[in-house]
Amino acid sequence: MNPDAVPDRSTLRTCLILLVVVPQATLAAFVPAVPHIAGDLATSPAAIDRSLVLYMAGYALAMAAAGMLAARTGPRTVQLAALVLHIVASVAVAAAPDVRTLTAARVLQAFGGGAGTVLARVYVQEALPERQRLAALTGLSTAIALTPALTPPVVGLLVDHLSWRPIMLGLGLLSAGTFLVARRTLPHSEARTADNGPGLRQVLARPQYWWFTAAICLAWCVYFTFTTFSSHTLQVRLGTTSTVFSLLYALVVAGYIVGSRTARRMHQRHRLERILLVSGLVSLAATAAMTLGAYLFPREPLVLVVPMAVAMTGIGAAFPVCQAGMLRSVGANARSASGLFFFLQMTSGAAYTGVLSWADPTESVALSLAVLAPAAALAVLVTAVRPPRNIPGSTASRPARTGGSAWPRRDSHRSPAQK
Repeated sequence: MNPDAVPDRSTLRTCLILLVVVPQATLAAFVPAVPHIAGDLATSPAAIDRSLVLYMAGYALAMAAAGMLAARTGPRTVQLAALVLHIVASVAVAAAPDVRTLTAARVLQAFGGGAGTVLARVYVQEALPERQRLAALTGLSTAIALTPALTPPVVGLLVDHLSWRPIMLGLGLLSAGTFLVARRTLPHSEARTADNGPGLRQVLARPQYWWFTAAICLAWCVYFTFTTFSSHTLQVRLGTTSTVFSLLYALVVAGYIVGSRTARRMHQRHRLERILLVSGLVSLAATAAMTLGAYLFPREPLVLVVPMAVAMTGIGAAFPVCQAGMLRSVGANARSASGLFFFLQMTSGAAYTGVLSWADPTESVALSLAVLAPAAALAVLVTAVRPPRNIPGSTASRPARTGGSAWPRRDSHRSPAQK
C-alpha cells in the first residue's frame, strides 16, 4: 500500500476511528442492558454474563483471523466482509427469542466487529506517511477509551424507558454507516504471503514479544473481569439503577483515559518497561484497597468503583505501552504477529472470566478478589521478570550498557507508535 495513493487522509482517519468504535460500542452497549435482557428472555443475569465471555472469545478469534486473512487477500476485502457480518448479526441479536440464539448472534457480532481492531492499525501503518501516524494512533486510542465511557450512560438512560432490542438494532445501523464510509474510503492494497520485516517464527522466538504479550493479557483480565461481572454486582446485588451504574462505570473508564494520557507523557522521559512497572504497582495497590473496602463495607458501591477507577489508570497506561512494545519487537509491518498478539489478549480475558463465571463472583468481595488476582500477577511480571535489552534483528536493538540500572533507558530513536 502506497501512502501517497491515499487521496483524503482526514477521511481515512475518520473511517478508522469508526472501525474501532463498532466493536467497543457493541460491547459497552450490552453491559448496562444485562438485567433487562435477562428478564425479557426469562433467564438469569449470569447466563447473559456468559454470553459476554463468548463474545470476547469470538472477538479474539476475529482478530487472529483478520491478521492472517489480510496477509492473503488484503485488509480492505476482509474489513468490508466483517462489517456485513456485523450488520446481519446485530439484526439477529435484536430479534433473538432466547438466550441461546442471543449468544450465537453475539459471537457473530464479535467476528464482524473484531476485525477492525487489528485492521485499523494496519491501515495506520501502511496507508499513512510516518509523520501522520502518531496523530492517527492517538485518535484511535482516544476513541477506544471514550466509547466505553460514553455508551453505557446513554444506553442506561434509554434502556430504562425503551426495550433493549431497538438499542441492539442501532448497533447494526452504526455498522451499516461504517460500511458505507469504509467502502468509499479504504484504499486497495496488495495481498502478502509474508510480512515485510521479521517472519512470524522469528517474532515468536523473541522474549520481548512474549513479555509484552503476557503483560497485556494480565492487564486485560483486570479490565474485562470488572466489565463482565460489575453490572450484576452493582445492579442486582447492590441495587443501583441502570443510569447510576452507567455513571459509575463511566468513572472507571475515565481512569483508563487518564492512564493512557499519562503514559504518553511519561514516555517522553521513561522507557516502556519503566512505565509498565509503575502501572502494574498502581493496579495492584488499588485492587488490594478495593478488596479490603469490599470486606469492610460490602453494600457500598463506591468502595468498588473508586479503587477500580484508580486501578484503571494503571491499566489504561499498560495497554498502549504493551502495544508499543509489541510493535517495537516485531519490527515493521507484521500483520500476523499483531493479530496473534490481540488474539492472545482477548482469549486470556475470555478464558479467565469463563472459569470465574461458574463460581458466580458477583458478591462484592468475590469480584474484588477476581480482579486482584491478575493485577497481582501483572505486578509480579513487571517487577520480577525483566525482558532482555536487545532485540536481535530489530531496529530497536543496540549494544547493552555495562553497569548501571538493570532497567534500560528509553530509546533515542522511537517510532511514532512508541510515543
